[in-house]
Amino acid sequence: MDDFTCTKVDNIKLSPWYFAVHWSVVHLQEKIVEIERLGVDPTYDMLQLKQLQDLEQFLKMSWDAWMDGIEARQTATEAK
Repeated sequence: MDDFTCTKVDNIKLSPWYFAVHWSVVHLQEKIVEIERLGVDPTYDMLQLKQLQDLEQFLKMSWDAWMDGIEARQTATEAK
């Protein structure tokens, strides 16, 4: 039995989600710099940053693949 659930999501939502995650990555990177400057251990934040960066990459790759699919369909339609 699979240990995951697949949920159907409209691909059009990938772009705003990507930008929201990207903004979170930038903000968390700034926070890490600040807490390191204060002498606080950033280990937890760095682990969360890695998770966000993985999600950011997934969303970008998914968006790019979806856009490539749209482009291929439009090109085929125009060729008719």
